[in-house]
Amino acid sequence: ILLACSFISPLMDSLVGNLQDRGSLFRRCFPLAVWGRRAPWLLTHTLFLAPLMWAFFIPPSYEREVLHGWFLAIWLIGYWCIAASTNAFEAARVEIYPFKEERVKVEVYCKLTCGAGAGVGAGASFMCLTSPHKPVFVLASLIGFFAVLSSLAAVDVLREARRPAAENQYGRQGFRSTLQNPIVLRMLVLRALQGIYETIMPALQLYYFTFVFALPKQKRLILFVISAALIALVELGSAPTWARLFSRSTKLMLYVPLVMRLVEACAAPLLLLIVQDIKLFVVYVVVWRLCNSSYSFWRIAACGWICDHAGGEREGLLLGVFTMVNNLGRAVTSAVAVLGLGWAGLVTNNCLGSEGSEHVQCEREKIYMQPESVQVYLKTMVGVVAPLVELAICGLTYEFPIKPGSQVLAEICKKQAEVHAARQHDEAQVEVLGCQTVSAAQKAPSPKQNLGMNNAALIGRVVSAEPGGEPGVEFCAPAVPAERSQ
Repeated sequence: ILLACSFISPLMDSLVGNLQDRGSLFRRCFPLAVWGRRAPWLLTHTLFLAPLMWAFFIPPSYEREVLHGWFLAIWLIGYWCIAASTNAFEAARVEIYPFKEERVKVEVYCKLTCGAGAGVGAGASFMCLTSPHKPVFVLASLIGFFAVLSSLAAVDVLREARRPAAENQYGRQGFRSTLQNPIVLRMLVLRALQGIYETIMPALQLYYFTFVFALPKQKRLILFVISAALIALVELGSAPTWARLFSRSTKLMLYVPLVMRLVEACAAPLLLLIVQDIKLFVVYVVVWRLCNSSYSFWRIAACGWICDHAGGEREGLLLGVFTMVNNLGRAVTSAVAVLGLGWAGLVTNNCLGSEGSEHVQCEREKIYMQPESVQVYLKTMVGVVAPLVELAICGLTYEFPIKPGSQVLAEICKKQAEVHAARQHDEAQVEVLGCQTVSAAQKAPSPKQNLGMNNAALIGRVVSAEPGGEPGVEFCAPAVPAERSQ
C-alpha cells in the first residue's frame, strides 16, 4: 500500500498547483481581492488535516482489513492536504518575497520550523512505538492536532499574495508549454536527481548499520538517534551562516554549495569503501549533511527565478511540477533501494515471536546469515551510486542557465527593479494625496518588515557600462533610505 501510494501521491502536487493558480475553487467564499489565491487553500486544508492526525493514531478497528483500508484513505487524503498547504506556502513565498535576498532569509525560518515540526512528529511516533497503549495514542494525536493547527498563523501572511488568477483555459496548454521551456526542463532533471540522491542514505542507513557493521538492535538504534541528532544540529546550526553569506553574494550562493558537494562526492568512496569504521561512518554522515545543507538556498532562489522568468501567474503549477518529480524520484529510489536488498540475496527472518535468549539468538542469526553480496550492495549504493548522482547534480547546477553574469538573470533583475520602482511611485502618490483610507504605508508591518529586511533588496541590477562598453549586472542590494524602511 505504501509503495503504491508513494507513486500515486506525487501526481497531486501538479494538480493542486494548477487549481490554485486558477483561483476559481474558493472564489465565492474567499474573494480574490481580499484573500488572494493561496491563503484559502492553506486555511481550509489545514483545518481538514488536523483531525486526520487523530484519525491516524486512533483507527476505528485494529483488524487487518480495516487497518489497511484506513491507512490507505488517511494517506491519500492527508497527502492531498499536505500538498495543497505546501504548494500554497511555496507559491506565496515567491510572490510576496520577489527578491533573492528575501527568499534566502525566509529559507532560514523555514529550516528552523521544519526542524521543529520533524522533531514533534518523530517524538510522537517514538512515544507510540515504545509504549503502544491507547492513552499514548491519544496524547500523540493531540500533539499532532495542535502542531498542525499552529500553521494557521501563516494564513494572514499568505493573504498578501494577491496576484491575478491565471486564465481558466490554460490547463493543458499551460502544462505543455511549461514542460517545453528548456530552463524548466533543466530544473525538472535536477529535482528528480536530488530526490534520488536524498533518498539513498536515509533509506539504507539502518541496513548499513545492521549488515555492514553487524551491530545489534540496541546499538544501531542508539547510533541512528545520535546520527539524526547531529544531522539536525548541523542543518539548523549552519542555516543562519549560509543566509548571511548568500544574501550578500549570488556568486557565493552558487559556488560554495558546488565546491562542498564536489568534495563530499569525492571523499565518499574513500571513507566508505576503503576504511570500515563505525565512528568514521558517523562522521561521514555529519559531513554529508553539512556539505549538502547550503544547496537548498540555491535551489529556492533558482526555482524563484524560474517563476519570475517563465511562471507569470503559474507559480503553483511550476512549483507543483518540481515537487512532483522530486517525490517521484524519492519513490522510485526508495522502492529500488529496498527491493535491491532482496535481489542482493537478503535473507529475512521474523524474530517477533521469540523471547529471551531465543530472541537474541534469532537477531544474531539474522545479521550473520546474510551473504556477502548484501554488504557489497549496500557499500556500492552509498559509496558509489550516491556520489555519482551527486556529481551529475553538480554538473547540471554549474551549467544552469540562470546564474551570475547571465543575460537571463540580468533581465529578471531589471524587471524586478522596474516593479519595485512602480510600487514606490504608487505609494508616494498615495502619501502626497493624503489618502485617508488604509494604504500600503499605513498597514501593519508586512512580512518583509517583520523579517527586518530591506524592501528594496535586489538580486542584481543593471548598471551602465563605460562609453563603448556593454551593460553588466551588479549583484548587490541597493539600500533603502532609513525613513522609507521605517
